[in-house]
Amino acid sequence: MRNIWIRAGKRRYFARTAAVLAFGIFGLGTMTAMGAVNQTGPGMPRESFQTEEFVLPLEARVLVVVEGTGDSSCQVYAYEKTDSGWEKRLETPGILGKNGMSSNRVEGDKTTPIGVFQMNTPFGQGEALEGFPDNYIKVKESHVWSDALNKLVDDAAEAGEHVGTSAYQGYYDYVLDAGFNPKAVEKKGSALFLHCRVPEAVSTGGCVAIPKEHMETVMRLYGSYGDGACYIAQAPKGTFSLIYESYGVNDGLSPDGDFGA
Repeated sequence: MRNIWIRAGKRRYFARTAAVLAFGIFGLGTMTAMGAVNQTGPGMPRESFQTEEFVLPLEARVLVVVEGTGDSSCQVYAYEKTDSGWEKRLETPGILGKNGMSSNRVEGDKTTPIGVFQMNTPFGQGEALEGFPDNYIKVKESHVWSDALNKLVDDAAEAGEHVGTSAYQGYYDYVLDAGFNPKAVEKKGSALFLHCRVPEAVSTGGCVAIPKEHMETVMRLYGSYGDGACYIAQAPKGTFSLIYESYGVNDGLSPDGDFGA
């Protein structure tokens, strides 16, 4: 029986080979190719990522993680930074782009972009609730999410999504921009949000949608800290190691890498 090191997060832990093998054989967990333990037993976390591994600005206080689980399905988590680290505030099934996730998104391809982005622009058709951001915008029919600017404008003549109209009722009750393509690079797409899911929806055009009550929770978390403190990480399950250090790369587009998506 020999001694080995196991890497967990940024620390290495000492163990004996026999104990590690038994851990996998008796169903308490399995060893991944990277040497980390994939815990699957009762009461153990099911997430395929480690929140402490995300490299974010010091002001980060809220982290939403979108874990693609196949096709247009995903699991969505929200965490709040406390003195004890990242603490989970919600977990819910969600839906994403009709054609899954992509690190090379182009306009109209109905994929959800992979990467880590800074959320912004809280808005919606619904009334602001207690705890919502001070700068929450209750949109009118004149509000448009501009294709050219990738921003919300109050100009009905602008080309883009008319986010205050009845066409988006239910979907856009409460919305946060995910922050993809902040420089509005042509042909990369715009209006990629985190928003409410309506019961009949099974996919989106590239946004991520979660139940309204959970969207309210995320909006309140955003309201607790304001602009610049809230981030979203999106990747297929099992590939988060490729985006841990990707915030800000490629001018706010997706990072390079083989995500198998």
